[in-house]
Amino acid sequence: MSIPKGIVCTAEEFNRSQTDPSIYCLTRGQSIGLTVTAESGLISVVAIVGVFTLIIRNGVRHVRRTGKWYLVQAPTDVLMLSLFVADLIQAVGAVMDVRWVHSGKVEVGAFCTAQGVVQQLGETSVAITTLMITLFTFAGIWFRKGLESTYLATFLMALAWLFVALMVALGNATNDGPHDMYESPTPYWCWIGQSYLGLRIAGEYVWFWANLGVSSVAYLLLFLWARGNITVSERAWWRCSFHSSSGNASRAVRRTARTMLAYPACYCVLVLPLSIVRWLGFSGHTIPSAATFGVISVYGLSGMLNVALLLYTRPNSVLFGDGRAALHPGQGRTPSAVQTFRMDESQSPSDFGGVSRDSSLRLGRLPSAQDPGGWDPRTSKGVLHLKLDDDLTVNAIV
Repeated sequence: MSIPKGIVCTAEEFNRSQTDPSIYCLTRGQSIGLTVTAESGLISVVAIVGVFTLIIRNGVRHVRRTGKWYLVQAPTDVLMLSLFVADLIQAVGAVMDVRWVHSGKVEVGAFCTAQGVVQQLGETSVAITTLMITLFTFAGIWFRKGLESTYLATFLMALAWLFVALMVALGNATNDGPHDMYESPTPYWCWIGQSYLGLRIAGEYVWFWANLGVSSVAYLLLFLWARGNITVSERAWWRCSFHSSSGNASRAVRRTARTMLAYPACYCVLVLPLSIVRWLGFSGHTIPSAATFGVISVYGLSGMLNVALLLYTRPNSVLFGDGRAALHPGQGRTPSAVQTFRMDESQSPSDFGGVSRDSSLRLGRLPSAQDPGGWDPRTSKGVLHLKLDDDLTVNAIV
Protein backbone atom coordinates (compact mmCIF):
# COMPACT_ATOMS: atom_id res chain seq x y z
CA MET A 1 0.00 0.00 0.00
CA SER A 2 1.40 3.38 -1.01
CA ILE A 3 1.85 6.04 1.68
CA PRO A 4 -0.26 9.20 1.18
CA LYS A 5 1.65 12.42 0.62
CA GLY A 6 2.61 14.27 3.80
CA ILE A 7 2.81 11.22 6.07
CA VAL A 8 6.27 10.58 7.52
CA CYS A 9 5.57 7.10 8.90
CA THR A 10 7.41 4.21 7.32
CA ALA A 11 5.51 1.89 4.98
CA GLU A 12 5.40 -0.77 7.69
CA GLU A 13 4.05 1.66 10.31
CA PHE A 14 1.44 3.03 7.94
CA ASN A 15 0.21 -0.43 6.99
CA ARG A 16 0.01 -1.40 10.65
CA SER A 17 -1.94 1.77 11.50
CA GLN A 18 -4.77 0.67 9.20
CA THR A 19 -5.74 -2.18 11.54
CA ASP A 20 -3.86 -1.52 14.80
CA PRO A 21 -5.32 1.23 17.08
CA SER A 22 -2.05 1.43 19.04
CA ILE A 23 -0.49 3.62 16.32
CA TYR A 24 -1.77 6.52 14.24
CA CYS A 25 0.15 8.21 11.43
CA LEU A 26 -0.38 11.99 11.19
CA THR A 27 -0.93 13.80 7.90
CA ARG A 28 0.80 17.10 7.23
CA GLY A 29 -2.37 19.07 8.01
CA GLN A 30 -2.89 17.19 11.27
CA SER A 31 0.70 17.88 12.29
CA ILE A 32 0.08 21.59 11.70
CA GLY A 33 -3.13 21.47 13.75
CA LEU A 34 -1.34 19.64 16.54
CA THR A 35 1.36 22.31 16.51
CA VAL A 36 -1.30 24.96 17.12
CA THR A 37 -2.71 23.05 20.10
CA ALA A 38 0.79 22.71 21.55
CA GLU A 39 1.39 26.43 21.09
CA SER A 40 -1.86 27.34 22.91
CA GLY A 41 -0.76 25.11 25.78
CA LEU A 42 2.67 26.76 25.81
CA ILE A 43 1.07 30.21 26.03
CA SER A 44 -0.88 29.07 29.09
CA VAL A 45 2.25 27.53 30.65
CA VAL A 46 4.19 30.79 30.32
CA ALA A 47 1.29 32.83 31.75
CA ILE A 48 0.80 30.49 34.72
CA VAL A 49 4.52 30.39 35.50
CA GLY A 50 4.30 34.19 35.66
CA VAL A 51 1.51 33.90 38.24
CA PHE A 52 3.54 31.55 40.41
CA THR A 53 6.46 33.97 40.15
CA LEU A 54 4.12 36.68 41.46
CA ILE A 55 3.00 34.38 44.29
CA ILE A 56 6.59 33.65 45.31
CA ARG A 57 7.46 37.36 45.25
CA ASN A 58 4.44 38.28 47.36
CA GLY A 59 5.13 35.44 49.77
CA VAL A 60 8.75 36.48 50.30
CA ARG A 61 7.72 40.11 50.87
CA HIS A 62 5.04 39.05 53.33
CA VAL A 63 7.37 36.83 55.37
CA ARG A 64 10.05 39.54 55.52
CA ARG A 65 7.52 42.16 56.63
CA THR A 66 5.58 40.15 59.19
CA GLY A 67 7.66 37.08 60.02
CA LYS A 68 4.55 34.96 59.40
CA TRP A 69 4.65 31.96 57.08
CA TYR A 70 0.89 31.49 56.83
CA LEU A 71 0.12 32.81 53.35
CA VAL A 72 -3.33 31.32 52.64
CA GLN A 73 -5.89 33.66 54.17
CA ALA A 74 -9.27 32.74 52.71
CA PRO A 75 -11.09 30.00 50.76
CA THR A 76 -10.58 32.07 47.63
CA ASP A 77 -6.82 31.59 47.95
CA VAL A 78 -7.23 27.82 48.19
CA LEU A 79 -9.53 27.66 45.17
CA MET A 80 -7.35 29.90 43.05
CA LEU A 81 -4.19 27.97 43.93
CA SER A 82 -5.90 24.72 42.97
CA LEU A 83 -7.15 26.25 39.73
CA PHE A 84 -3.74 27.47 38.61
CA VAL A 85 -2.00 24.21 39.54
CA ALA A 86 -4.60 22.29 37.52
CA ASP A 87 -4.30 24.78 34.65
CA LEU A 88 -0.54 24.26 34.60
CA ILE A 89 -0.86 20.46 34.48
CA GLN A 90 -3.46 20.70 31.73
CA ALA A 91 -1.28 23.05 29.68
CA VAL A 92 1.76 20.77 30.06
CA GLY A 93 -0.35 17.93 28.65
CA ALA A 94 -1.04 20.02 25.56
CA VAL A 95 2.64 20.96 25.14
CA MET A 96 3.51 17.26 25.09
CA ASP A 97 1.91 17.10 21.64
CA VAL A 98 5.24 18.38 20.32
CA ARG A 99 6.53 14.81 20.56
CA TRP A 100 3.91 13.57 18.10
CA VAL A 101 4.55 16.45 15.70
CA HIS A 102 8.24 15.62 15.71
CA SER A 103 7.77 11.89 15.13
CA GLY A 104 4.80 12.23 12.77
CA LYS A 105 2.88 9.51 14.57
CA VAL A 106 1.06 8.84 17.84
CA GLU A 107 1.97 5.50 19.35
CA VAL A 108 1.37 3.68 22.64
CA GLY A 109 4.28 3.54 25.06
CA ALA A 110 5.63 5.20 28.18
CA PHE A 111 5.30 8.73 26.77
CA CYS A 112 1.76 8.04 25.56
CA THR A 113 0.76 6.79 29.03
CA ALA A 114 2.40 9.81 30.66
CA GLN A 115 0.49 12.24 28.44
CA GLY A 116 -2.80 10.46 29.11
CA VAL A 117 -2.24 10.66 32.86
CA VAL A 118 -1.28 14.33 32.72
CA GLN A 119 -4.29 15.17 30.54
CA GLN A 120 -6.70 13.45 32.94
CA LEU A 121 -5.20 15.04 36.05
CA GLY A 122 -5.21 18.54 34.60
CA GLU A 123 -8.50 18.67 32.70
CA THR A 124 -10.62 16.97 35.37
CA SER A 125 -9.08 19.02 38.20
CA VAL A 126 -9.71 22.26 36.32
CA ALA A 127 -13.35 21.29 35.84
CA ILE A 128 -13.91 20.33 39.50
CA THR A 129 -12.11 23.40 40.86
CA THR A 130 -14.10 25.71 38.61
CA LEU A 131 -17.30 24.06 39.82
CA MET A 132 -16.22 24.65 43.43
CA ILE A 133 -15.61 28.34 42.70
CA THR A 134 -19.16 28.62 41.37
CA LEU A 135 -20.65 26.88 44.42
CA PHE A 136 -18.64 28.90 46.96
CA THR A 137 -19.52 32.18 45.27
CA PHE A 138 -23.21 31.34 45.01
CA ALA A 139 -23.41 30.17 48.63
CA GLY A 140 -21.66 33.27 49.93
CA ILE A 141 -24.06 35.63 48.15
CA TRP A 142 -27.34 33.70 48.15
CA PHE A 143 -27.14 32.65 51.81
CA ARG A 144 -25.74 36.08 52.81
CA LYS A 145 -22.95 34.47 54.76
CA GLY A 146 -19.79 33.26 53.17
CA LEU A 147 -18.21 29.86 53.57
CA GLU A 148 -15.22 31.44 55.25
CA SER A 149 -13.47 28.35 56.59
CA THR A 150 -10.13 27.94 54.85
CA TYR A 151 -9.94 24.47 56.35
CA LEU A 152 -13.24 23.49 54.70
CA ALA A 153 -12.05 24.72 51.30
CA THR A 154 -8.72 22.90 51.75
CA PHE A 155 -10.49 19.69 52.76
CA LEU A 156 -12.86 19.81 49.79
CA MET A 157 -10.11 20.52 47.28
CA ALA A 158 -7.88 17.80 48.77
CA LEU A 159 -10.83 15.42 48.43
CA ALA A 160 -11.27 16.49 44.80
CA TRP A 161 -7.61 15.94 43.95
CA LEU A 162 -7.68 12.56 45.71
CA PHE A 163 -10.72 11.56 43.65
CA VAL A 164 -9.02 12.52 40.39
CA ALA A 165 -5.79 10.75 41.35
CA LEU A 166 -7.69 7.56 42.24
CA MET A 167 -9.68 7.70 39.00
CA VAL A 168 -6.47 7.96 36.99
CA ALA A 169 -4.56 5.34 38.98
CA LEU A 170 -7.34 2.77 39.12
CA GLY A 171 -8.21 3.29 35.46
CA ASN A 172 -4.66 2.59 34.36
CA ALA A 173 -4.15 -0.27 36.80
CA THR A 174 -7.33 -2.22 36.10
CA ASN A 175 -8.08 -1.61 32.44
CA ASP A 176 -4.74 -1.84 30.66
CA GLY A 177 -4.42 -4.86 28.39
CA PRO A 178 -2.12 -6.09 25.62
CA HIS A 179 -4.74 -5.60 22.91
CA ASP A 180 -6.82 -2.76 24.35
CA MET A 181 -4.58 -0.11 25.90
CA TYR A 182 -6.23 2.26 28.40
CA GLU A 183 -4.01 5.19 27.36
CA SER A 184 -3.87 5.12 23.58
CA PRO A 185 -4.06 7.37 20.48
CA THR A 186 -7.46 9.13 20.30
CA PRO A 187 -6.17 9.60 17.58
CA TYR A 188 -4.16 12.85 17.54
CA TRP A 189 -2.80 12.56 21.10
CA CYS A 190 -2.94 10.06 23.94
CA TRP A 191 -5.88 9.85 26.32
CA ILE A 192 -8.44 7.26 27.49
CA GLY A 193 -9.00 4.82 24.63
CA GLN A 194 -12.18 4.68 22.59
CA SER A 195 -13.16 1.35 24.17
CA TYR A 196 -13.61 3.04 27.56
CA LEU A 197 -16.38 5.53 26.76
CA GLY A 198 -18.00 5.16 30.21
CA LEU A 199 -14.76 6.07 31.98
CA ARG A 200 -14.25 8.99 29.61
CA ILE A 201 -17.64 10.41 30.60
CA ALA A 202 -17.41 9.61 34.33
CA GLY A 203 -13.82 10.74 34.68
CA GLU A 204 -14.02 14.02 32.78
CA TYR A 205 -16.99 14.96 30.62
CA VAL A 206 -19.56 14.72 33.41
CA TRP A 207 -17.64 17.49 35.19
CA PHE A 208 -17.64 19.61 32.03
CA TRP A 209 -21.40 19.31 31.76
CA ALA A 210 -21.96 19.78 35.51
CA ASN A 211 -20.08 23.07 35.22
CA LEU A 212 -22.24 24.21 32.33
CA GLY A 213 -25.49 23.32 34.12
CA VAL A 214 -24.65 24.59 37.62
CA SER A 215 -23.04 27.79 36.35
CA SER A 216 -26.03 28.60 34.12
CA VAL A 217 -28.48 28.22 37.02
CA ALA A 218 -26.23 30.21 39.40
CA TYR A 219 -25.81 33.05 36.88
CA LEU A 220 -29.54 33.30 36.29
CA LEU A 221 -30.48 33.33 39.98
CA LEU A 222 -27.79 35.82 40.98
CA PHE A 223 -28.62 38.07 38.03
CA LEU A 224 -32.28 38.19 39.05
CA TRP A 225 -31.32 38.66 42.71
CA ALA A 226 -28.96 41.55 41.90
CA ARG A 227 -31.71 43.26 39.86
CA GLY A 228 -34.14 42.86 42.75
CA ASN A 229 -36.43 40.36 41.02
CA ILE A 230 -35.82 37.82 43.79
CA THR A 231 -35.91 38.33 47.53
CA VAL A 232 -34.55 35.54 49.72
CA SER A 233 -35.93 34.98 53.22
CA GLU A 234 -33.48 35.85 55.99
CA ARG A 235 -34.52 32.77 57.98
CA ALA A 236 -34.82 30.16 55.22
CA TRP A 237 -32.70 30.44 52.07
CA TRP A 238 -35.08 28.20 50.10
CA ARG A 239 -37.99 30.61 50.53
CA CYS A 240 -37.92 33.13 47.70
CA SER A 241 -40.37 35.67 46.36
CA PHE A 242 -40.39 36.96 42.80
CA HIS A 243 -41.39 40.51 41.96
CA SER A 244 -40.48 43.46 39.74
CA SER A 245 -37.00 44.92 39.89
CA SER A 246 -36.09 46.90 43.00
CA GLY A 247 -32.31 47.18 42.80
CA ASN A 248 -31.73 44.58 45.51
CA ALA A 249 -27.95 44.53 45.74
CA SER A 250 -25.39 47.27 46.17
CA ARG A 251 -22.76 47.89 43.55
CA ALA A 252 -20.08 46.38 45.81
CA VAL A 253 -21.99 43.09 46.13
CA ARG A 254 -22.60 42.91 42.40
CA ARG A 255 -18.94 43.55 41.72
CA THR A 256 -17.93 40.75 44.09
CA ALA A 257 -20.25 38.32 42.34
CA ARG A 258 -19.02 39.31 38.88
CA THR A 259 -15.39 38.99 39.92
CA MET A 260 -15.55 35.39 41.13
CA LEU A 261 -18.14 34.17 38.65
CA ALA A 262 -15.98 35.45 35.80
CA TYR A 263 -13.76 32.36 36.13
CA PRO A 264 -16.50 29.74 35.66
CA ALA A 265 -18.13 31.95 33.01
CA CYS A 266 -14.91 32.01 31.01
CA TYR A 267 -14.53 28.26 31.47
CA CYS A 268 -18.05 27.56 30.22
CA VAL A 269 -17.48 29.64 27.09
CA LEU A 270 -14.32 27.65 26.32
CA VAL A 271 -15.70 24.20 27.11
CA LEU A 272 -19.05 24.54 25.31
CA PRO A 273 -17.65 24.15 21.74
CA LEU A 274 -15.52 21.22 22.92
CA SER A 275 -18.57 19.53 24.45
CA ILE A 276 -20.57 19.96 21.25
CA VAL A 277 -17.82 18.40 19.13
CA ARG A 278 -17.40 15.54 21.60
CA TRP A 279 -21.15 14.84 21.68
CA LEU A 280 -21.23 14.70 17.90
CA GLY A 281 -18.34 12.26 17.97
CA PHE A 282 -20.05 10.08 20.59
CA SER A 283 -23.17 10.05 18.40
CA GLY A 284 -21.29 8.52 15.49
CA HIS A 285 -20.78 11.65 13.40
CA THR A 286 -17.53 12.13 11.54
CA ILE A 287 -15.70 15.13 12.97
CA PRO A 288 -13.23 16.97 10.69
CA SER A 289 -9.77 17.14 12.22
CA ALA A 290 -9.79 20.94 11.76
CA ALA A 291 -12.85 21.23 14.04
CA THR A 292 -11.19 19.09 16.70
CA PHE A 293 -7.95 21.06 16.62
CA GLY A 294 -9.87 24.34 16.67
CA VAL A 295 -11.91 23.63 19.82
CA ILE A 296 -8.94 22.04 21.60
CA SER A 297 -6.70 25.01 20.80
CA VAL A 298 -9.28 27.43 22.20
CA TYR A 299 -9.78 25.26 25.28
CA GLY A 300 -6.01 25.13 25.79
CA LEU A 301 -5.98 28.89 26.33
CA SER A 302 -8.04 28.57 29.54
CA GLY A 303 -4.94 28.94 31.71
CA MET A 304 -3.91 32.14 29.97
CA LEU A 305 -7.42 33.59 30.23
CA ASN A 306 -7.59 32.76 33.96
CA VAL A 307 -4.30 34.62 34.40
CA ALA A 308 -5.74 37.61 32.53
CA LEU A 309 -8.79 37.59 34.81
CA LEU A 310 -6.55 37.44 37.87
CA LEU A 311 -4.50 40.43 36.73
CA TYR A 312 -7.70 42.36 36.01
CA THR A 313 -9.44 41.61 39.30
CA ARG A 314 -6.32 41.46 41.54
CA PRO A 315 -7.94 40.20 44.77
CA ASN A 316 -6.64 41.78 47.98
CA SER A 317 -4.68 38.83 49.34
CA VAL A 318 -1.09 37.98 50.17
CA LEU A 319 -0.76 35.45 47.36
CA PHE A 320 -2.46 37.21 44.46
CA GLY A 321 -2.68 40.87 45.45
CA ASP A 322 -0.05 43.56 45.62
CA GLY A 323 1.81 41.79 48.41
CA ARG A 324 1.06 44.41 51.08
CA ALA A 325 -1.60 42.47 52.99
CA ALA A 326 -0.50 41.55 56.51
CA LEU A 327 -1.65 38.92 58.92
CA HIS A 328 -3.29 39.65 62.23
CA PRO A 329 -1.00 38.71 65.14
CA GLY A 330 -1.67 35.18 66.28
CA GLN A 331 -4.11 34.37 63.48
CA GLY A 332 -3.80 32.82 60.05
CA ARG A 333 -5.84 35.40 58.15
CA THR A 334 -6.32 39.09 57.82
CA PRO A 335 -8.66 40.46 60.48
CA SER A 336 -12.32 40.82 59.74
CA ALA A 337 -15.18 42.06 61.84
CA VAL A 338 -18.92 41.85 62.15
CA GLN A 339 -20.09 45.21 63.43
CA THR A 340 -23.51 46.52 64.26
CA PHE A 341 -24.45 49.33 61.90
CA ARG A 342 -26.88 52.18 62.12
CA MET A 343 -28.93 52.80 59.02
CA ASP A 344 -30.03 56.33 58.23
CA GLU A 345 -33.76 56.95 57.88
CA SER A 346 -33.27 57.82 54.22
CA GLN A 347 -31.80 54.39 53.50
CA SER A 348 -33.65 51.18 52.86
CA PRO A 349 -32.66 47.58 53.56
CA SER A 350 -32.16 46.99 49.84
CA ASP A 351 -29.21 49.40 49.96
CA PHE A 352 -27.39 46.82 52.07
CA GLY A 353 -28.21 43.69 50.10
CA GLY A 354 -31.54 43.02 51.80
CA VAL A 355 -30.46 43.07 55.45
CA SER A 356 -32.80 44.58 58.02
CA ARG A 357 -32.23 47.48 60.37
CA ASP A 358 -30.30 46.90 63.59
CA SER A 359 -28.91 43.63 62.23
CA SER A 360 -25.30 42.58 61.76
CA LEU A 361 -23.46 43.27 58.54
CA ARG A 362 -20.15 41.63 57.66
CA LEU A 363 -17.95 44.52 56.71
CA GLY A 364 -15.16 42.32 55.38
CA ARG A 365 -11.48 42.56 56.16
CA LEU A 366 -10.27 45.63 57.92
CA PRO A 367 -6.77 46.95 57.34
CA SER A 368 -4.33 45.46 59.82
CA ALA A 369 -2.69 47.39 62.62
CA GLN A 370 0.66 46.89 60.89
CA ASP A 371 -0.59 48.86 57.92
CA PRO A 372 0.26 52.54 58.58
CA GLY A 373 -2.97 53.59 56.92
CA GLY A 374 -5.08 50.96 58.62
CA TRP A 375 -7.62 51.16 61.43
CA ASP A 376 -6.72 49.57 64.76
CA PRO A 377 -9.93 48.20 66.37
CA ARG A 378 -8.17 47.94 69.74
CA THR A 379 -7.74 51.68 70.13
CA SER A 380 -10.32 53.38 67.88
CA LYS A 381 -13.54 54.60 69.49
CA GLY A 382 -16.81 56.10 68.36
CA VAL A 383 -18.26 55.64 64.93
CA LEU A 384 -16.20 54.18 62.11
CA HIS A 385 -17.17 55.48 58.67
CA LEU A 386 -16.55 52.74 56.13
CA LYS A 387 -16.97 53.63 52.49
CA LEU A 388 -17.65 50.26 50.89
CA ASP A 389 -18.52 51.58 47.48
CA ASP A 390 -19.08 54.76 45.54
CA ASP A 391 -22.72 54.79 46.58
CA LEU A 392 -22.58 52.89 49.88
CA THR A 393 -21.20 54.16 53.20
CA VAL A 394 -21.75 52.32 56.48
CA ASN A 395 -21.45 53.94 59.90
CA ALA A 396 -20.24 51.18 62.23
CA ILE A 397 -20.66 51.73 65.98
CA VAL A 398 -17.50 50.54 67.75
